[in-house]
Amino acid sequence: MSNQTQRLKFTQLAASIALVAGSATFISSAHAEAPAAGTNISNVASATYTDSTGASKQVNSNIVTTTVSPVGSLTLVANRTATANANALVSLSHTLTNKGNDTDTFALTLVDVTNGSGDDYDFSGRKIYLDTNNDGTPDGAPITSVTLAAGQAVNLIVEGTTEATATAGKVGKWTLTATSGRTDVATGGALTASNTDTVTIINGAVISLTKSASVSLIDATKSADADREVTYTLVYKNTGNSVATNVAVTDVLDAKLAYVAGSAQLMGVAKSDDDTDSDNYKFVGNILTLNIPSLAPNTTGTLTFKARVVQDTDVGLIKNTAEVQIGTDQKTPSNDNYVEVKKVFKGTINDSDSNPYADGANPGASLDNQITIPDLLQGQVAVFGTAATEKIVIHNTGNFADEFTVSTSNGTLPTNSVITLYQADGVTPFVSTGTIAKGGKYELVAKITLPASYANAANPNLTATLLVKPKSNPTQTADTLDLIIAKVTPATVDLHNGNTTDQDGNGTTVGTGKDAQQYANEASVLPGNSATFPLQADNLGSVSDNFNLSHNLPAGWDVKFYIADAAGTGPTGSPITNTGNINASTGLPAQTDNKLKLVAVVTPPLGETAGYKDVRFTVSSPATNLSDTISEKLTVQADRKLVLNQDRIGQVAPGGTIVYKHTLTNNSNLIEGATASGIPFALTGVAGWATSLYIDNNNDGLIDSNDTLVTGSALTISGGVAKGTTVNLLVKVQAPTNATVGTQNPVVLTFSPVVYNTITHPVLTNTDLTTVTEGQIRLVKDQYLANCTTGAAVTGAYTQGTVNAKPGECVKYRIVATNEGNATVTDVVISDNTPSYTTLKAIATVSPFASNATLGGISADGATGTVSATQPSLAPNENAALEFVIKVNN
Repeated sequence: MSNQTQRLKFTQLAASIALVAGSATFISSAHAEAPAAGTNISNVASATYTDSTGASKQVNSNIVTTTVSPVGSLTLVANRTATANANALVSLSHTLTNKGNDTDTFALTLVDVTNGSGDDYDFSGRKIYLDTNNDGTPDGAPITSVTLAAGQAVNLIVEGTTEATATAGKVGKWTLTATSGRTDVATGGALTASNTDTVTIINGAVISLTKSASVSLIDATKSADADREVTYTLVYKNTGNSVATNVAVTDVLDAKLAYVAGSAQLMGVAKSDDDTDSDNYKFVGNILTLNIPSLAPNTTGTLTFKARVVQDTDVGLIKNTAEVQIGTDQKTPSNDNYVEVKKVFKGTINDSDSNPYADGANPGASLDNQITIPDLLQGQVAVFGTAATEKIVIHNTGNFADEFTVSTSNGTLPTNSVITLYQADGVTPFVSTGTIAKGGKYELVAKITLPASYANAANPNLTATLLVKPKSNPTQTADTLDLIIAKVTPATVDLHNGNTTDQDGNGTTVGTGKDAQQYANEASVLPGNSATFPLQADNLGSVSDNFNLSHNLPAGWDVKFYIADAAGTGPTGSPITNTGNINASTGLPAQTDNKLKLVAVVTPPLGETAGYKDVRFTVSSPATNLSDTISEKLTVQADRKLVLNQDRIGQVAPGGTIVYKHTLTNNSNLIEGATASGIPFALTGVAGWATSLYIDNNNDGLIDSNDTLVTGSALTISGGVAKGTTVNLLVKVQAPTNATVGTQNPVVLTFSPVVYNTITHPVLTNTDLTTVTEGQIRLVKDQYLANCTTGAAVTGAYTQGTVNAKPGECVKYRIVATNEGNATVTDVVISDNTPSYTTLKAIATVSPFASNATLGGISADGATGTVSATQPSLAPNENAALEFVIKVNN
């Protein structure tokens, strides 16, 4: 491809710029025959509906897009006729136009018509050239193809030499053909256009005429005359063999041109516009005429004149073709000359239906190039461009029909705001303006959706901007229109008391706030019991909303919300965590559908500490973040539950001792014995026996140096017995040395808790019955965490203290019976049970296992029940033992 042809590959816009030396100028057609290839034709459907709350809603469909495919089309004008001498160079002009909708490359051929049927001779040296500057003469090297954008045209010059032996009257013909690079959509065949030129041989004078213009592009919107002037040049030449006489040159000006009086010059000499000059130049109406009495061979003349493009002439090509005539011979046209009226890409967007003013050209206070909504309620959609505000209007102020692109800028809108554009009906989504006629307009509606949670009553003046540009000139500075929201009034929600005993106050702070009293309601319950609080949520916002329900109580508390019954005091249905949709407020006092009655049922956990809670119930919208809180008072009553375990039985030899283990557990919801008086107690038994009470500090079941002897009449522990804790106690009983066998001593341990907040507690007692015997059996049980496979200790050794085991883990028990008396005992049976939530873990030679005794009871793995060991007799100081492993259920 030649450099000249490469330079032809411009866009339609670039091709219509003014001539620059060394570049090719294309002639733009006013419009392409079809939408440009690749054009996307998009459409969005919409639907409106009313939801269950009565709110009007709108939804849009997905966008569907049709892409325009490329099609080819072309025109080639026109068939030309001329006269020439034999062996003379002939130069004729044609215009090729791409009428397709995409860039196309056209192959060019110039061939002789077959002799016969009106053709007498052939041409030699046939060539095709570009007429890049539209002056009727070839430019650059010959070409065989040309590439044109959609709608573009180019002038072509075809040249050839007539046959040297051709005689006067002989006719030669050639055909110029342009073939599109695309196929015919209808037939699938080639797309071609042809012109046939006819050249007749003469022996006399031959006059050629060319026409050129000083510019190829004019901005007809310019107001100054000089900015719209074109200087035309007509060059006439006698290329024949003899003098031409009575030569007439005529030029008929297009109606879009106005002749500039007194502008004509012949060979550089000014001419008057009438026919008084000897050369008979004149301009009458729209026709200029030059009469040349005589023109010798190889003589050239030049006529120039000026014409002015009429202001605001429509976009398009102004075509002019001059003609030359010798005497009464047939007229011969010059080349076609084109001056293009420049496409001026302009448009505005403003708030006027009638005035197309642009930015910076505000005609008055009523037209301020902005649309303002003075007050928007939180949650509402701001709608601009309707009769309620001012119209949004796009004006085509250019000089040809054009489409306009519309973009948006969020400006000072809060994050996550959305601007959506609609056609003038406010319902159909905006996709494209389509083509707006010269001087036409297009109306838009813009909707701004702020985040539902946004509100600012302090006049924020939120500003968004619409920007408009001609689609044909995307580099042009956009014209703008501001959309302003002066303020956004916050919506509110009110959570208040649900019955009539305590109406809303005018406070602003929770605790003294939304309700007249510090607490809307007060209730008092024991742990594990429920209190019910009536509530009412009022949606005072401008849009329907829903609200999550929450509270401030800690984990372990059971709080459930319900829709209230008709009385507004009891729950109905299943628990809820959200109010569901509550209608918007109409502002009318009688409205009820924006209110919802609720109840909150609160249950303190068992063991909850006595005292009161400032209970806060809160409604909060997940959409708008609206929130309100009410304060209630709930008093947890004292629940006193001290437990003393357990009565024991034992034997002792005269003068011997025995230790009984007891546990005092605080299952109350308060600290017991926290006062200086502690927990009063008494330890009574038969006179002459010695009894003592110890606190088993290290929980090993044995009285040792770490344990505390309780003296006085009260069990006093620093800080008292905390709720949920256990105090391990040891009661030591010693028989007199002269005690008679069979004598019994019931030792009674009594606790008498003091009154707390007027709440009394029953007296607690345990009785340990000790019998004097010659043979005294002491039974000791200890344990350790065991390996479930081997029975071996996982950590540590046997202990009488507490062992922690998880579900699925094992514990090994050991029960040892020792004869601490002075005489042999018989028929000793050691018995134990698998505790609740456990089963026996049978391990060969390990569990169950008896020392100095015979096993009895259950022995199967997974069994529950009694495990026993029997020893026929135990001499003094002898012992027997029972061992077995249990597994905690999992």
